[in-house]
Amino acid sequence: MLVLGPLGFLTPWLLAALAALPVLWLILRAMPPSPKLVRFPGTRLLLGLKDPHPVARHTPWWLLLLRVLAIAALILGFAGPVWKPSPDQGGQGPLLIVMDAGWAAAPDWPQRQERALRALDQAAAAGQPAALMVADGRAEGALAFQPASELAGQLRALRPAAWETRYPADPDAALAEAPAALSVLWLSDGLDHDGRADWLAALSGRGRVTVVPPQGPRLALEPVAGDRPALRLRVTGGGPVPEVLAMGLDPQGVPRELARLKPGVPESGVQGGVASYLIPITLPSELRNRITRFEVEGQVSAGAVVLADDSMRRRKVALVGDDRAREGQRLLSPMHYLRRSLAPSTDLIEGGLGDVLQASPDVIVIADQLGLAEQAELRDWVEAGGLLVRFSGPRMAASDRLSEEALLPVRLRAGGRDIGGALSWGEPRGIRPFAADGPFAGLAVPRDATVRAQLLAEPAPDLAERTIAQLSDGTPLVTRAPLGQGQLVLFHTTANAEWSNLAISGLFVEMLDRLVRSARASAAAPEVEAAEQPFWLPELVLDGFGRSAEPGNPVPVAAADFAKGPAPGAPAGLYRGGERMAALNAGGPIALADWPGARIESAAQAPGLDLRGWLVALAAALFALDALGSAWLARGTRRGRDRGFA
Repeated sequence: MLVLGPLGFLTPWLLAALAALPVLWLILRAMPPSPKLVRFPGTRLLLGLKDPHPVARHTPWWLLLLRVLAIAALILGFAGPVWKPSPDQGGQGPLLIVMDAGWAAAPDWPQRQERALRALDQAAAAGQPAALMVADGRAEGALAFQPASELAGQLRALRPAAWETRYPADPDAALAEAPAALSVLWLSDGLDHDGRADWLAALSGRGRVTVVPPQGPRLALEPVAGDRPALRLRVTGGGPVPEVLAMGLDPQGVPRELARLKPGVPESGVQGGVASYLIPITLPSELRNRITRFEVEGQVSAGAVVLADDSMRRRKVALVGDDRAREGQRLLSPMHYLRRSLAPSTDLIEGGLGDVLQASPDVIVIADQLGLAEQAELRDWVEAGGLLVRFSGPRMAASDRLSEEALLPVRLRAGGRDIGGALSWGEPRGIRPFAADGPFAGLAVPRDATVRAQLLAEPAPDLAERTIAQLSDGTPLVTRAPLGQGQLVLFHTTANAEWSNLAISGLFVEMLDRLVRSARASAAAPEVEAAEQPFWLPELVLDGFGRSAEPGNPVPVAAADFAKGPAPGAPAGLYRGGERMAALNAGGPIALADWPGARIESAAQAPGLDLRGWLVALAAALFALDALGSAWLARGTRRGRDRGFA
């Protein structure tokens, strides 16, 4: 590059064409060409006559100046002028461009491409070979160096990935065919990633490394696990914090903005240049269940998007039962234990069965009730996909019509079984570990959780299949059966501490939570943890800019890979496993990168205004003015001739 003060030229040899401008001036000066002088005696009769409209022998100076300036602008434009170009990368060796290509690089991706293209133009002008390393985790083998001009098309076609930046695991293997001396330009997304320090050390040993930092802060949005849904927004740098938009479907099914969530104050200040904001999702359940995604306003990045899956949806649970216990007898009421267990993670409604059915709940919990008046309506609700959870109790045990009850997963014996009371010889029974393929898989059973009384199921060929929790003697504790699209679940003990101490243990809360989360799911495919689902199939995927699309050729993702988060082959998106929908979200913890030994390109140096387009546009404008001026001169000449003949 030739640098003249604040102006640099990528192809300075084209400036030699400026020497031809004086010749062009002389060529363009005559209009029309000078006439040949021929003596004719008869012209003496014309002496003294004056032509009122003489024809110019030379091009007007202003028209000639327009043409020369237009040609000069073209010559300067083709020479590749850059106003205040960035300094030389240091060294004349081959150029290696390292381009962070994760979701954090998406917000200023066009500027990154432009900066890399300018570096390739400089390398091509200097005759240096170049190589491009795209840090998206898909690069394989050693880097290949080739003429810099051949990489421009590949660079323009690049797009950021919907996962974090990933570097090749072995820098030495990737640089095996690279020259010993390199000129490195690293377009960083500003964040620290695994392997970045190793690559920086390997490249610093081969030449000077110039790092181009990102423009503006980086933001990451992630869901927060817990009883109450929330989001966590992480922001690097200072400045105003944008709001989070809740996007979803309105009642007409049209995608739109449903709500705005405003971040408060940072959770623990700014640590390491990163501020963290906890944003509770305090929205009505009807509105929250319509949300399909959360996104940071003004950010085009997969890391600034959280897709809503089953865990984000808050179920509506209806409690039906006798709650006539007085203030001093609250601990005797089954409804008290159900409220305490379900209130943190669900939206509770209470009332009579007819009233709660009109509210269209996801789950209905009934404690010790028989002979329901609205049994037909309840059956229709279950068959349509509802989850009915029932608890046993003294009323059911004393009923002589227990075998006639229809909405139970199994047939029950009347009278119940007392296995730990004052008049019994047995001891209270513990709870067996849960089956690995059941809805309670993975839950730890406390040793002190025991059952003193239960309702026994009538023997049946499918009893074992319908039993999802057992006591230590093999008798059912919880049974389940499908009914239409819904499920029937029965706890063979009470919802309070009258028959067991299960209701006052943490296991009771976890069991109810698992059942509620399986609402609207087929009973044949119960709710399981992500690691227990063997494969996940993508239903919707995001690109690096956070735009959603249907997968063109969906490939199942193994559970082990799914648990690791977004990666090549498993981009951020929504995945289905059986009847469960789970989201892979790209945002998460972030940390700023440091660059010991590297030169950081400042914002003032980074752009370097490319004047080529401006000069070519100026030349086009000057040629247009030249055409208008020539037409004006020709029009004036024709008008004078017409008046002369008249």
